[in-house]
Amino acid sequence: MNSIAGSLDLSGKVALVTGGGRGIGATTSVMLARLGADVAINYNASKEEAEKVHRKIDAMGRRVVSIEADVGEILQCQELVRRTEETFGRVDILVSNAGIGQRHKIVETPDEEWDRVMNVNARATFALVRELLPGMMERKYGRIVTISSSIAAYGTGGGSFSTYAASKAALIALTKGIAHEGAPYVTANTILPCVIQQHQELDEEKIIEIDGEKRLDWLGMRLLTGRTGQPEDIAHAIAYFASDASEYVTGQSLNVGGGSLMP
Repeated sequence: MNSIAGSLDLSGKVALVTGGGRGIGATTSVMLARLGADVAINYNASKEEAEKVHRKIDAMGRRVVSIEADVGEILQCQELVRRTEETFGRVDILVSNAGIGQRHKIVETPDEEWDRVMNVNARATFALVRELLPGMMERKYGRIVTISSSIAAYGTGGGSFSTYAASKAALIALTKGIAHEGAPYVTANTILPCVIQQHQELDEEKIIEIDGEKRLDWLGMRLLTGRTGQPEDIAHAIAYFASDASEYVTGQSLNVGGGSLMP
């Protein structure tokens, strides 16, 4: 058995991080690089932020490439994989992190919004894995990490996030399917973040008082750790699933939300 430190060493591995230019994706890109991985940073509208992450990783002496692609489009997913493999020769780790929210309640949601949210949040992982899985299976190694949401289990959030919740729930089922098809060489796991600091503009976090005690609350669920999450909290979990430390874990959903959700 390898030591814990050795199991977290990603030296020689190549990681592709979608939505890697900001928020959880940016923090994850840097963390994987610090663990030794070469990193392909995918971005869509955040070119300036992606360039900052690129420079930070480059300064570590890791190989890094930034690739613009809208993962909501299948052809661009294919091109993203092609360019990453052209640069590094292969992909060992996929972190499917890119995601978007929704604007409307169910009765007000246009077809185009449903399609866009489902395509970016769920179909993108399908399209990317369809391209990457054959090579991973041939090399007998691969790590797939997807980013779902606690809302996938809770069902909604605030006014209504039903379309978003549906897309993130689909991602959980898809990840389990990948775990089955990738066995025994490729593991696939998903992370369900709760409230992360970058999302506080949703204004769903509040302090409530129960029996004179002030408690941090989100969507009616108490945050037992007494604080909201940081992108680093999610990146740590991603690093675990991306590493050999998790080689005996696949098809699992990990809630990273301060104890707010206990399925």
